[in-house]
This record gives sequence, C-alpha cells and structure tokens, in this order.
Amino acid sequence: MSSGTVAPPEGYAAIGPADAPRLVRQRHIRRGWVGIGVLAIVLAALGSATLFRAIGPSEAYLAVARDVPVGAQVTSDDLRIVRLNSSPGLSPVPLAQADQVVGAYAAVPLTAGTLLSMDQLTDQRVPGPGQQLVAIGLSRDRLPGGTLRAGDPVLLVATVNPDDSGQPRTFDARVHQVQEAQARGDNVVLSLLVADRVGAVVAALAADGDLTVVLVPDGAGS
Repeated sequence: MSSGTVAPPEGYAAIGPADAPRLVRQRHIRRGWVGIGVLAIVLAALGSATLFRAIGPSEAYLAVARDVPVGAQVTSDDLRIVRLNSSPGLSPVPLAQADQVVGAYAAVPLTAGTLLSMDQLTDQRVPGPGQQLVAIGLSRDRLPGGTLRAGDPVLLVATVNPDDSGQPRTFDARVHQVQEAQARGDNVVLSLLVADRVGAVVAALAADGDLTVVLVPDGAGS
C-alpha cells in the first residue's frame, strides 16, 4: 500500500484543512443609556412646546417714533406700531389702547425707538394749575455739571438784590425742556416750570443775566 498522496478525482479540487470559524462578538448596548437619551429628547421637545406657549404669537404694541419732551401732547405722528411677543416684566401699550395715548401728555421725556408704557403719560397739561413756563438763555459753562435734562429739579438763585436778611432770593423750578439757543452769547435755552407767583420775577432776572441755576436732589427744594 503506497504511502504517497492520493490525487483527487478528476474534476475536483484539492481541499486543504479548513480554518476554524471566526466568532463575531456582539456589542452589548446598555439599555440604560438608550433610555436616558430618549428621555432627553422628550424633555427637549416638551420644553420647546412650553416655551412656545409661554411666548405666544406676536401682538401689536405702540412705540415712540420721535423724541417727545416732557409736557408735550402726544400725537399719532409721535407713535409707531411694532409687533413683538409678550414678555414678563414688560408693560407696553397695546395698539387697541391707542385712543388713550393720543392727546395725553408726556410725564417724562419719551425717546424715539423705545416702547411706550402708560406710566409715562399723564392727563395734566403743561404748565399745570399754579405754574408758569419760563424760558431763560444760558451759556453752556453756566449749566451745573455741563448739562441738564428734562425733569431735573433746580434752584434759581438771584445774584442781585438780596432779601432783608442779606440772603439771596431763590426760586424752586423744574426743567421742562433743554434746547440749543439761536441767539448769540447763549448756548442753550432752558424752559423752566416755576410757581405762577414768581414767573415774572424769574423772567426779569434772567433777561438781565442776574440768575444762576443750581442743580439739587429731587424733593430738596424749599
């Protein structure tokens, strides 16, 4: 009996030793992490829906179209319509209340491009009862602090003719408007609200250049 290698029958290829089958390891997916991911997606979706409901659709409100000084009567030309989502902490005037705004008076200076609120308005015209509006011209270097703003309380001090005790005469006033002066020698014109009993005196002192303006804390006037 021959020990040689037996040739395969005709038409068949020789087959060598077969490799052992490879074991494919299956990845173990942690179900806990999958659950956390799904929960995060659900919470994000719920949060977006809640935020959308809180913001709600945009509505029409009133904004200031141009600067309006204190005491000026508000007209429709001073207003513009803006659309925005309601937000906690803001109280703009809805467009539906425009009839309550037009004809009212500015209680504070209204700045163009800002939202309008009802607490910025008043039904009292300027000058009010017992008041007079007096305009005085001043050079800018005589303004306390170099500038004044509408609504600032000031004390007007006469630099001539003191009272019987030798103290200068003083008058309480409040700045109504600050404008650039057109006349030579003056840089600004202050429109001041004063008591009607002293309006003529203040105007005369200002015309002679015998009046000094002092800025005081609000409510400190005598």
